[in-house]
Formats: sequence, structure tokens, C-alpha cells
Amino acid sequence: MIDWINRNETRHILTIEDPVEFVHKSRRSLIRHREVGMHTLKFHNALRAALREDPDVILVGEIRDQETLSTALEAARTGHLVFGTLHTNSAVKTVDRVLGMYSPEQQERVRRSMAESLLGVIAQGMIRSTDGRRAAFHDILINTAACKDYIQRGSLDEVEETIERSGFDGMVTINQSLQKLVEEDLVDAEQAVAMSLKPNELAQALRGRG
Repeated sequence: MIDWINRNETRHILTIEDPVEFVHKSRRSLIRHREVGMHTLKFHNALRAALREDPDVILVGEIRDQETLSTALEAARTGHLVFGTLHTNSAVKTVDRVLGMYSPEQQERVRRSMAESLLGVIAQGMIRSTDGRRAAFHDILINTAACKDYIQRGSLDEVEETIERSGFDGMVTINQSLQKLVEEDLVDAEQAVAMSLKPNELAQALRGRG
């Protein structure tokens, strides 16, 4: 995504990583890299400093704590496009993990802030493909008006159900993504079921298509 913006748009992009995983050369955009441990002691400190450099896009290599997350939300609310990564295995679990960083008395405020700021969540997994290489499968949440409302209320089960039926908005579930790979003969059905978070549901869907 950073590479696409760099090639296609004129933006000021700032990345904060530990360590720097991809070194981008400035093309149409101006890119500056910050490495935790070398240029700054903490993600949070670098993110705070980044806001004073007037960036358009900020990449936070990993959101590890509440302090970094709060600053990222603040940056998003003030008009910056913020990318961040978390170690989760589904889009809804990502939202749940973010909310879980805050105490119960902070929940309402954070849900409101996240509902307003979030554009989307992409969870990606890798599976061995039939040609012996690897294929990516995805769980994609686009924060539509309906999802905003559910997130604000903390109704994450409703968000999951919305993803299942909102392919027209660009959303997809892990099972739908895996099923497509099987139908295109890119992935073995048994492998797909083994990687699924809802294996019974996927196995039934694949039998129904057989």
C-alpha cells in the first residue's frame, strides 16, 4: 500500500518500524523512515514527533500498547492516513484486540473514536498452494455506516455477519476467501479447511459446491 501511494500520489509518508522491513525510495511521494532503537526509543515517541512533521500518511510498524494506539487514533482523527499492524487472525478480532487495550470505563469513548476513525481492516494469512508455493487469503472489513454503528455499540458479532454478506462493499470473510482459492484449484480443500477459523462451516460450503 505504501509502495502504491509512493508510485501514484504526491504525499509525505513517514514510516515507524522495529526494524525497518521495507526501504522505499521516494518516487512521486516523499518517504522518511524511522527505526525504533536507532532514531527513537519507542513507537509512541516517534509517532508524537511525526505529527510535528506534517505527514499525510503514517505507517506504524506494530501497535503494541495503548499509548501508541491512542496516538494513532489521534493522528487519524486529525486527518492523517494511518496504517498499523497487529498480530491477530481476523478483522473482527483486530477490532476486539484494539478495544481490549482499554479499561471498561474507557470503552465507550474508544468505541466512538474507533468507529469515527477506522477506514478498514485487512487480516491476511498464507496457505500452501497446489503448485508448492504460497497463496494469500484475507478477511476484509470495510467500515461502512452499518459497521460504524455496530462498532460504536460494541456489537462485534453483528460486524462479522455484515462482512459475510457485504461482498459488494469489498468485504470478504476468511472462509469466502479460502473457498474461492479452492474453486480456482489454487489450494487443496483439506488444506483450506485446516486453515479456517470455522472449519465445519467451510467444509459444508465446499460440499455444497461439489
